[in-house]
Amino acid sequence: MKKEMRCLVWMAFLLMIMLLALPAGAAPKAAVGGGPQKIGMVDMQKILRESKNSQKVRNVFMKDVEKKQAAIVAKEGEVRKLEEEFKGLEPGAMDARKKKGDQIKHEMRELQYLREDAEGELKRKEMEITQKVIGEIMQVLRNYARGERFTIILDRMAVITAEESIDITDRILKLYDTQKR
Repeated sequence: MKKEMRCLVWMAFLLMIMLLALPAGAAPKAAVGGGPQKIGMVDMQKILRESKNSQKVRNVFMKDVEKKQAAIVAKEGEVRKLEEEFKGLEPGAMDARKKKGDQIKHEMRELQYLREDAEGELKRKEMEITQKVIGEIMQVLRNYARGERFTIILDRMAVITAEESIDITDRILKLYDTQKR
Protein backbone atom coordinates (compact mmCIF):
# COMPACT_ATOMS: atom_id res chain seq x y z
CA MET A 1 0.00 0.00 0.00
CA LYS A 2 2.82 2.38 0.94
CA LYS A 3 4.65 1.59 -2.31
CA GLU A 4 1.47 2.17 -4.34
CA MET A 5 0.93 5.52 -2.65
CA ARG A 6 4.50 6.58 -3.39
CA CYS A 7 4.01 5.52 -7.03
CA LEU A 8 0.83 7.60 -7.27
CA VAL A 9 2.60 10.61 -5.80
CA TRP A 10 5.43 10.23 -8.32
CA MET A 11 2.96 9.90 -11.19
CA ALA A 12 1.24 13.12 -10.15
CA PHE A 13 4.61 14.82 -9.71
CA LEU A 14 5.81 13.71 -13.14
CA LEU A 15 2.56 14.75 -14.82
CA MET A 16 2.79 18.16 -13.19
CA ILE A 17 6.40 18.56 -14.33
CA MET A 18 5.48 17.59 -17.88
CA LEU A 19 2.60 20.03 -17.98
CA LEU A 20 4.81 22.80 -16.62
CA ALA A 21 7.47 21.94 -19.18
CA LEU A 22 5.16 22.85 -22.04
CA PRO A 23 5.59 26.37 -23.36
CA ALA A 24 2.73 28.63 -22.31
CA GLY A 25 -0.18 28.25 -24.72
CA ALA A 26 1.56 25.57 -26.84
CA ALA A 27 -1.47 23.31 -27.27
CA PRO A 28 -4.02 26.02 -28.13
CA LYS A 29 -1.75 27.68 -30.71
CA ALA A 30 -1.12 24.37 -32.46
CA ALA A 31 -4.84 23.63 -32.51
CA VAL A 32 -5.70 27.08 -33.86
CA GLY A 33 -2.95 26.91 -36.49
CA GLY A 34 -4.44 23.72 -37.84
CA GLY A 35 -0.99 22.18 -38.22
CA PRO A 36 -0.37 18.50 -37.56
CA GLN A 37 -0.40 17.49 -33.93
CA LYS A 38 2.56 15.42 -32.78
CA ILE A 39 2.00 13.43 -29.62
CA GLY A 40 4.56 11.34 -27.82
CA MET A 41 4.53 9.00 -24.87
CA VAL A 42 7.42 8.15 -22.58
CA ASP A 43 7.80 5.58 -19.81
CA MET A 44 9.68 7.49 -17.11
CA GLN A 45 9.78 4.44 -14.83
CA LYS A 46 11.58 2.46 -17.52
CA ILE A 47 14.11 5.24 -18.02
CA LEU A 48 14.70 5.52 -14.29
CA ARG A 49 15.04 1.76 -14.05
CA GLU A 50 17.18 1.06 -17.13
CA SER A 51 19.35 4.09 -17.82
CA LYS A 52 23.03 3.60 -17.14
CA ASN A 53 23.24 6.86 -15.19
CA SER A 54 20.30 5.92 -12.96
CA GLN A 55 21.87 2.54 -12.29
CA LYS A 56 25.21 4.20 -11.44
CA VAL A 57 23.49 6.66 -9.07
CA ARG A 58 21.47 3.82 -7.53
CA ASN A 59 24.67 1.78 -6.95
CA VAL A 60 26.31 4.69 -5.13
CA PHE A 61 23.15 5.11 -3.06
CA MET A 62 23.10 1.41 -2.21
CA LYS A 63 26.67 1.66 -0.91
CA ASP A 64 25.46 4.38 1.47
CA VAL A 65 22.59 2.10 2.52
CA GLU A 66 25.03 -0.73 3.19
CA LYS A 67 27.25 1.56 5.33
CA LYS A 68 24.26 2.63 7.40
CA GLN A 69 23.15 -0.99 7.79
CA ALA A 70 26.65 -1.99 8.89
CA ALA A 71 26.64 0.71 11.58
CA ILE A 72 23.25 -0.51 12.80
CA VAL A 73 24.41 -4.15 12.87
CA ALA A 74 27.50 -3.14 14.83
CA LYS A 75 25.36 -1.28 17.39
CA GLU A 76 23.01 -4.28 17.63
CA GLY A 77 26.09 -6.43 18.38
CA GLU A 78 27.06 -4.08 21.19
CA VAL A 79 23.57 -4.31 22.67
CA ARG A 80 23.57 -8.13 22.46
CA LYS A 81 26.98 -8.21 24.16
CA LEU A 82 25.66 -6.04 27.01
CA GLU A 83 22.60 -8.28 27.34
CA GLU A 84 24.84 -11.36 27.59
CA GLU A 85 26.92 -9.60 30.24
CA PHE A 86 23.69 -8.79 32.10
CA LYS A 87 22.61 -12.44 31.99
CA GLY A 88 26.00 -13.46 33.37
CA LEU A 89 25.70 -11.27 36.46
CA GLU A 90 24.91 -12.87 39.80
CA PRO A 91 21.23 -12.55 40.76
CA GLY A 92 22.23 -10.94 44.07
CA ALA A 93 24.45 -8.24 42.50
CA MET A 94 21.67 -5.66 42.42
CA ASP A 95 23.85 -2.59 41.90
CA ALA A 96 25.75 -4.18 39.01
CA ARG A 97 22.49 -5.45 37.47
CA LYS A 98 20.87 -2.01 37.75
CA LYS A 99 23.91 -0.31 36.25
CA LYS A 100 24.10 -2.83 33.37
CA GLY A 101 20.32 -2.55 32.83
CA ASP A 102 20.57 1.23 32.58
CA GLN A 103 23.47 0.88 30.17
CA ILE A 104 21.40 -1.51 28.01
CA LYS A 105 18.46 0.92 27.98
CA HIS A 106 20.78 3.76 26.97
CA GLU A 107 22.33 1.69 24.16
CA MET A 108 18.88 0.57 22.97
CA ARG A 109 17.77 4.22 22.72
CA GLU A 110 20.95 5.06 20.79
CA LEU A 111 20.27 2.13 18.47
CA GLN A 112 16.71 3.36 17.88
CA TYR A 113 17.97 6.89 17.17
CA LEU A 114 20.59 5.49 14.82
CA ARG A 115 17.92 3.55 12.92
CA GLU A 116 15.59 6.55 12.70
CA ASP A 117 18.38 8.92 11.63
CA ALA A 118 19.61 6.47 9.00
CA GLU A 119 16.11 5.92 7.66
CA GLY A 120 15.37 9.65 7.50
CA GLU A 121 18.69 10.48 5.88
CA LEU A 122 18.33 7.71 3.30
CA LYS A 123 14.78 8.77 2.42
CA ARG A 124 15.90 12.38 2.01
CA LYS A 125 18.89 11.34 -0.07
CA GLU A 126 16.76 9.04 -2.22
CA MET A 127 14.32 11.89 -2.87
CA GLU A 128 17.15 14.30 -3.79
CA ILE A 129 18.77 11.79 -6.12
CA THR A 130 15.46 10.91 -7.77
CA GLN A 131 14.56 14.57 -8.28
CA LYS A 132 17.99 15.28 -9.76
CA VAL A 133 17.79 12.36 -12.20
CA ILE A 134 14.21 13.21 -13.16
CA GLY A 135 15.28 16.81 -13.76
CA GLU A 136 18.06 15.64 -16.06
CA ILE A 137 15.70 13.33 -17.95
CA MET A 138 13.13 16.13 -18.24
CA GLN A 139 15.76 18.42 -19.77
CA VAL A 140 16.60 15.78 -22.37
CA LEU A 141 12.89 15.29 -22.98
CA ARG A 142 12.24 19.03 -23.39
CA ASN A 143 15.12 19.42 -25.84
CA TYR A 144 13.97 16.39 -27.81
CA ALA A 145 10.37 17.63 -27.88
CA ARG A 146 11.47 21.05 -29.08
CA GLY A 147 13.76 19.63 -31.75
CA GLU A 148 11.22 17.13 -33.01
CA ARG A 149 8.34 19.61 -32.71
CA PHE A 150 6.10 17.58 -30.42
CA THR A 151 2.85 19.20 -29.36
CA ILE A 152 2.71 17.15 -26.15
CA ILE A 153 4.53 14.23 -24.55
CA LEU A 154 2.74 12.22 -21.88
CA ASP A 155 4.01 9.79 -19.28
CA ARG A 156 2.88 6.23 -19.96
CA MET A 157 1.55 6.02 -16.38
CA ALA A 158 -0.92 8.83 -17.14
CA VAL A 159 -2.18 7.20 -20.35
CA ILE A 160 -4.88 4.56 -20.32
CA THR A 161 -4.32 3.41 -23.88
CA ALA A 162 -2.22 4.59 -26.78
CA GLU A 163 -0.70 3.48 -30.05
CA GLU A 164 2.77 2.03 -29.41
CA SER A 165 4.14 4.03 -32.35
CA ILE A 166 4.03 7.23 -30.25
CA ASP A 167 6.27 5.70 -27.55
CA ILE A 168 9.62 7.54 -27.59
CA THR A 169 11.01 5.98 -24.42
CA ASP A 170 13.90 4.13 -26.06
CA ARG A 171 15.02 7.26 -27.94
CA ILE A 172 14.96 9.34 -24.75
CA LEU A 173 16.77 6.57 -22.86
CA LYS A 174 19.56 6.49 -25.47
CA LEU A 175 19.82 10.28 -25.54
CA TYR A 176 19.98 10.50 -21.76
CA ASP A 177 22.64 7.81 -21.49
CA THR A 178 24.67 9.43 -24.28
CA GLN A 179 24.57 12.84 -22.58
CA LYS A 180 25.47 11.47 -19.14
CA ARG A 181 28.62 9.59 -20.23
